Amino acid sequence: MHRAALLACLPWFGLLVLSLVVLRLLVSWHRGRCDWRRLVRLHADQDGSVQSLSFVLTLPVFLWVILFIVQVSQLMIATVVVYYAAFAAARSAVVWIPQRLGNAEWENCIPYYEMDLEAPQQIPITNPADPNYGPTAGGMTFLVQPGSAKHHKIAWAAVLACLPICPSRSLGLPLPASGEAVADAMKRAYDALAPNASAPQAVLRRLQNKLAYAAGRMQLERWDEASGGWVYENVPLTEVQIRFYHPNYEPPLVRHDVAPDFEEFRPGMELGWQDHVTVTVTHQLALLPGPGRLLASRVLRHPGHVQDAASRHIRTGPNVYVYPLTATATLGIEGEKPVLPYVYPLD
Repeated sequence: MHRAALLACLPWFGLLVLSLVVLRLLVSWHRGRCDWRRLVRLHADQDGSVQSLSFVLTLPVFLWVILFIVQVSQLMIATVVVYYAAFAAARSAVVWIPQRLGNAEWENCIPYYEMDLEAPQQIPITNPADPNYGPTAGGMTFLVQPGSAKHHKIAWAAVLACLPICPSRSLGLPLPASGEAVADAMKRAYDALAPNASAPQAVLRRLQNKLAYAAGRMQLERWDEASGGWVYENVPLTEVQIRFYHPNYEPPLVRHDVAPDFEEFRPGMELGWQDHVTVTVTHQLALLPGPGRLLASRVLRHPGHVQDAASRHIRTGPNVYVYPLTATATLGIEGEKPVLPYVYPLD
C-alpha cells in the first residue's frame, strides 16, 4: 500500500516541483530579494516607485502560483489519505465478513455478489462427468453488491478514514440517519480529549459538515464528450466497491446438495474462507475554492476545446469543485497456490 501511494503521488510531486521552479523564476525575473530591515521601514520608503507597475502585473501570477502549490500539496495529502481509507476498508472487510451478526443465516451473509465483468475470469469445471473435473489453475473475481449490514460497516470504515480531507464549511448536505451515532461518538471523543472544556458548537458543526460530506451524495455536473452536453449525476462522495477472488483450487461457489443441511451454503451470498478481498475507494475530493475555480475554468465547454488531463476529471457541484481520487487495497492470500491432487467429493 505504501509503494502504491507513493507512486500515485509522483505526478503531483512533479507538478509541485515544477510550480516551485516557476515561482523561483518569477521572483528572479522581478529581481526580488528579502531585506527584513527595509521591510520594517517600508511605510516610509519612497524608493523604487517606478517599479510599482511591474509589481502590479506580477502579483496576480505570483498569487496564482502560490495557490496552485497549496492545492497540489492538498492533493498529495488527500491521495495518501484515500489509500489509507482503502486499507482501512479492506481490513474492516476481512474482519466483518466472517463475523456472526444475527441468529438468522441471511443476516450473516454479504448479501449478494455477481461476476465482475471487468476482471479476467477462469470458470471452473463443475460437471463431474467432465474428464478435467477437479481443481484447476486460475480463479474468478466477484463484485459484492451493497445492501447488507456487513457492507455498511465496511463502507463506514472508508468514510471515517476520508473525514480529515473533507471540507468543514457547510455545503447544504444533510447528515445521514446512520451518521447520528457517529457524530455523537465524535463529540464524546472530543470531550474525552479535552475534559476541562466542553466542545464548542462551532467545532461540532464543522465535524458534522465533514461527516455529512464524507457519507453523503451530491448532484455533480460534468461535460460528456459523447453527447456533447452537460450531464448531471447523483454520485456518492465516498464510494466503496468490494471484490473478492475465489481460486479454482477450492470448491466452486455453487450450491452443493450435501446432507444433512441442504441450506448450509447459500450461493451468491457467502465467500470462500481463503478468498482475498479487494476494496476500491473513490472519494470526490473538494478542491479549494480559489484554485478549484481556476482549474475548472479549463473544463471542456464546447466541442473542439483543448482540455488538459487534470481539468477533464473536475466536476462541479453546488458551491464546490471536486476531483475524484481512487485507491485500491487487497488483503488475503498473496499469489496462487499450486493445484492440489484431489477431486471434489461427491458425497
